[in-house]
Amino acid sequence: MRLMKISRANSLVLNLMHSLAYASVLGYIVMAAAWFISGLRLSMLMCWNIWVIALTALFCILGTVSAVIDIRKHLELEELARHRLTKGYDDEYFEHLQNFLGGELDDSRKLTFASIYLEGGRYPECRRQLEQINFSALMCAEQEEYFNICLYSAVLEGNAELANDIYRKARRYFDRAVAGRRGGYILHTLGMLCLMNGRVENAFRLFQSAMRFHDDSLRCECCLSLGQVYLVSGDRESAKDMCYAAADLVETRAQALRLKELMLEVEWAYGRRDLIVEEGDWHD
Repeated sequence: MRLMKISRANSLVLNLMHSLAYASVLGYIVMAAAWFISGLRLSMLMCWNIWVIALTALFCILGTVSAVIDIRKHLELEELARHRLTKGYDDEYFEHLQNFLGGELDDSRKLTFASIYLEGGRYPECRRQLEQINFSALMCAEQEEYFNICLYSAVLEGNAELANDIYRKARRYFDRAVAGRRGGYILHTLGMLCLMNGRVENAFRLFQSAMRFHDDSLRCECCLSLGQVYLVSGDRESAKDMCYAAADLVETRAQALRLKELMLEVEWAYGRRDLIVEEGDWHD
């Protein structure tokens, strides 16, 4: 489950708009400097021409530099995505990630690393990152994400007692997050908690609600979880449909492995059903 996403590089259009704004301000400074150097003798038309020429030149320079940086960031992100899908979350991946992010590993970035460690199934590293975080230094959304990671980690490790304890102690953060922009991931985590506690109908409703968010990674996780719900309910056909739906949305190696596990469970369910039918025929 991708709990926190690495921010994508800005779009080219947005970068060009920023470049235009900077070029406009710098062009005005160039115009003012030329006006003062001339002894305030330049006409308004001449000042306008200087500003337009400076604006055009600076926009071309800044726009080119901005586009190069943007393309480079996108290529680095694509390389990280390929590594994640083919090799998984090994130490080399996190070295590349650290180089991409750069700078000091502050509390926000530690939270990001904890999320990605969790996504890769590296639970001890995830816990170490969480222990190093100064919770009071996090923003509201990050505090909600902190408890989401804690709860989802406990669920994935099958520790029902710890998971329920985390939810009880941090319920106000989950309630607040459900109404927020990242509420879809919280809904999915709560659905997993319900599924762990045997509250299948509640889990189904939470997964369906999370599916409404326009996020392919989240939708993939919901399809995988709904497949588990359908299997528990004995609906093999719907579980198989969820496998097909998830296959179109897989983005990470971890999701691919979970999809493979679900497909094996669905195959076993079909095989078990056929075996029961054959045994019934034999007894008859």
